[in-house]
Amino acid sequence: MPRRWRLPAIAVAVGVALAGCSSDDGAGPETTSGTAAATTTTDVTPESTAAPTTTQPPVEDGPLIEVCPERIAIQTTMLPGPDVGPLFALLGPDPQVDSATATVSSQLVRVDGTAEDVVLELRSGGPAVGFATALELLAADPEILLAQTSTATALRHDSAAPSLGVVSLTDRSRDVLIVDPATYPDVDTIDSVRDAGIAVHHRTDDPFTAYLAGTGALDPTQLVAGFDGEPAAFVQSGGTIIQQGDALVDPVLIPSLPQWGRPIVAIDGTESGWAAYDDVLAVRRTEVDESADCLERLVPVIQQAITAYASDPNETNGLMTITRAQFTPLARLTVELMDAGVAEGVASGVFGDGADSTTGNFDTDRLEPFLTELSEILEVDPVAVDELVTNDFIDPSITSAG
Repeated sequence: MPRRWRLPAIAVAVGVALAGCSSDDGAGPETTSGTAAATTTTDVTPESTAAPTTTQPPVEDGPLIEVCPERIAIQTTMLPGPDVGPLFALLGPDPQVDSATATVSSQLVRVDGTAEDVVLELRSGGPAVGFATALELLAADPEILLAQTSTATALRHDSAAPSLGVVSLTDRSRDVLIVDPATYPDVDTIDSVRDAGIAVHHRTDDPFTAYLAGTGALDPTQLVAGFDGEPAAFVQSGGTIIQQGDALVDPVLIPSLPQWGRPIVAIDGTESGWAAYDDVLAVRRTEVDESADCLERLVPVIQQAITAYASDPNETNGLMTITRAQFTPLARLTVELMDAGVAEGVASGVFGDGADSTTGNFDTDRLEPFLTELSEILEVDPVAVDELVTNDFIDPSITSAG
């Protein structure tokens, strides 16, 4: 049976000053007005039963400790949120948070309750690492086994940090365009955004908007770079601008802000042909053979966590809420908002199995022509799809259907 934490009531303020907010879409920091977080290691264990301490034999595929490092370190792109929920679902009941390094670690416990004799260490990115990319950190730190990235980012950084994606936490991109339907009732597709000529605020040098402009889906003159992940500009404009957003966060977060308080429309970026995977876990390409035995056992464990988290995220979201509060006092994603974001993700197909009903794998037929097109737009050398991702470690029997 899966472990169950009895979480205490959690109240995280949502209506904070917008100048201190972030949409948590993988780009902008949740600022603290320059105040550093406390540099302490904290036990964030909710009220729970005793923690398991040893692997429960027999394990069909064998204990991870036989083939994996004693500490499995995974570098993520930002603070804890629904995009990495499956990883947090694998943390055991005694997680330790180091606010100085923005890491959380504990014994790895599979979603069926099997405790492993390895430690899972999840390292947050963004402000904790000076906004270096997870791939840069993967290339520089041999202690990191896997790094969260997107296929677009992996393509762009392939020459400097060659990687191989081995599993995807989500099935399609989270990139959306946020529109106020009260201001623009007839703007609900990317084509209509282009035809209306509305300014689109986006992250600087972002592959998604570069793709939209490069394919003609948007007019380059519409694009306004410098978006920092915060909803302030969108809210303060009264919805007269359009904002790049995250399908797992913004559709639930922005309406909850007291300064906004009404629905928004999230236009799916995939309707334009954008076929990136946003939440790939990648290994150093030069160490695939060295890590193969570990990945053969670890990747199916992560696949199982994806399906478990998407179907019942509440307790994991509670843990992530507590963890985020250790990293920044201005964390605004409550358990309820994360739960709603996951539900949105399941309904829209961000969490799912794709066309072949396998959790966590890559549709290489979808990726191959997209990567060729994107490499031309980004003006980088093309990379073959089988050099960027692989399904070799995927268990095809693991599906969300059970």
